[in-house]
Amino acid sequence: MLKRSSRFAVTSTLLPLLAVTAGCQFLPKQAAAPTVAPAPTPKPGPQPPKIDYARIRPNELGQIPVIMYHEIKGTQNKSLTRSIADFRKDLELMYEAGFRPVNLSDVVNDRIDVPPGKSPIVLTFDDARASQFRLIETASSLKVDEDCAVGIMEAFNKKHPDWALRGTFFVLPKSKSTLETFGQPGMGAQKMAYLIEKGFEIGNHSTSHKSMRKMTPAQIQQELGYANNMILSEVPDARIDVFAVPMGVFPKDKTSWQYLLKGTYEGKEYRHKAAFAAAWRPIPSPASKKYSPYQLERIDSINGTNGVRDWIKKLTTTGSGYTRYVSDGDPNVISFPKGEGSLADTGKIKAGGKLAYAYEPFGGTGGSKPIISVGGSDPNVQDRPIDTTPPGAKRTTEGTVILQTPISSGG
Repeated sequence: MLKRSSRFAVTSTLLPLLAVTAGCQFLPKQAAAPTVAPAPTPKPGPQPPKIDYARIRPNELGQIPVIMYHEIKGTQNKSLTRSIADFRKDLELMYEAGFRPVNLSDVVNDRIDVPPGKSPIVLTFDDARASQFRLIETASSLKVDEDCAVGIMEAFNKKHPDWALRGTFFVLPKSKSTLETFGQPGMGAQKMAYLIEKGFEIGNHSTSHKSMRKMTPAQIQQELGYANNMILSEVPDARIDVFAVPMGVFPKDKTSWQYLLKGTYEGKEYRHKAAFAAAWRPIPSPASKKYSPYQLERIDSINGTNGVRDWIKKLTTTGSGYTRYVSDGDPNVISFPKGEGSLADTGKIKAGGKLAYAYEPFGGTGGSKPIISVGGSDPNVQDRPIDTTPPGAKRTTEGTVILQTPISSGG
């Protein structure tokens, strides 16, 4: 009994130890501390450019002139024709007034990039006429005619390198209506490729240049789709973002206007960001609530009221009632005076990844001015003593006051 009791006692003593020892084999391993990835550094969004706002006074909600040219030839201006001399003078006036050229696609896509303090201007050319782009054949090459529009702009660019080679050519494609784009047989595709390479762009101007007033949706899509397909077959690198309505005549049925921007022809889709009329004033900024892509206007290349030079003057004259687009130099920031803020399409600006920056406008002109402390005076203005000379009297050089009217003795 004693042995059994002893064995039992020993066993009773060891069981808890064995249980502990055995249990150690099944204890769950302690989970490793989770690896915490470092928080990503937020990418800074667009910031206001470091410019002298008091001097530059950017307003990227202002108006943009889009100029419409047809023929560039001869010595006389007439309907749809600008003389060679006047076209050259137009460029000089635009340049001196602070305008710099951009393509229409830059405007409708709101990627306007001109230096701070400068204003965008768009030169457009309708119908792909020979006087716009003419080549002269030599023994070894094709030379751009110095008197065609492209030749004149290239020469101006060499004279003023900050005047970029930009412009939108609304072409009529090779078809039954147009034997060859830009007139010279066999050279149309090469010319369009050259324009794109140099920085210009191609726009759609329909196939047959007919009035669209009574066209059905199917007819509109045929007119635009055939032109789009033909241009891309000849110049695959072309990006056709804009359309100029022939003669500025829009479809009477406004429900058909959607096909001016988007449609399908022969299984291929065309997409335009905007449709342009033929006249008569500047367009709103693409960042403005007034902007609409369906019927944007152009300025005719004529002299006189509402012509190209008249609008340059209006947009650059203080107090004219017109406000031009003035760049802050950063395409990703839309700067404007706080007083213009109600015009800003902030939703569109934000959706485009841009910053809408309303700055406090400054009075006067000439840029930043010195700050004067309380009780101080402007060091650039000489202080003058207060004149205590009585009315009706004058002061001599010695300081003596002489009354102009003698005092009555009361007699």
